[in-house]
Amino acid sequence: MEWKLFDTPTPYVSTYEFHKDRERAPHLEQPAHKPRLRRAAVFVKIITQFESQPMTVSDLGCGDGGLLSLIQTQTGIADAWGYDFAPANTAGWQERDVKAELRDVFGADRDEIKLGEISCVTEVLEHIANPLGTLRWIGQTSKYVVASSPVNETLNYHASEHAWAWDYSGYALLFNTAHYDVIKHDVVDSFQLILARSDQHDT
Repeated sequence: MEWKLFDTPTPYVSTYEFHKDRERAPHLEQPAHKPRLRRAAVFVKIITQFESQPMTVSDLGCGDGGLLSLIQTQTGIADAWGYDFAPANTAGWQERDVKAELRDVFGADRDEIKLGEISCVTEVLEHIANPLGTLRWIGQTSKYVVASSPVNETLNYHASEHAWAWDYSGYALLFNTAHYDVIKHDVVDSFQLILARSDQHDT
């Protein structure tokens, strides 16, 4: 199942106005989030085993850089960068020694965003207005996507800052509908993670 949790053209929770004063979220140091970040890094590592050439990674909605730091230290991928539009997260980028820019990835700055051969959207799709369209846009350039979202939210039970919710089958259907082949779909605590390949690169 999929649940749309807003009734306006653009959910307030996806706007810069909502995020500009939010506190930094050091997810890598938080017990509730660290396991799903580590699994996401494992998924990126798995991709390197499919490919004979060096891969690049873009982390769209990279937060304070926790996943980027794991990618740099645990996957062997040297060329990784991220984007986020919550100003409080910028403090983490220098601390973690990662490359990131303050950009509105899914809004005003989308045409200026550089996508890697792998794009990560962890704890992102549930916040934005058009997750299906966003995945299709990513798949035009990125060969693989690594994503995560809550697995146990519904129309009546969800975080107030979320615009969408999916159960396990609904999340897989989202990626299939966006023209991806799901390679792995794991549940880690209260999160579900997907590693998928865009079928726009099957030629």
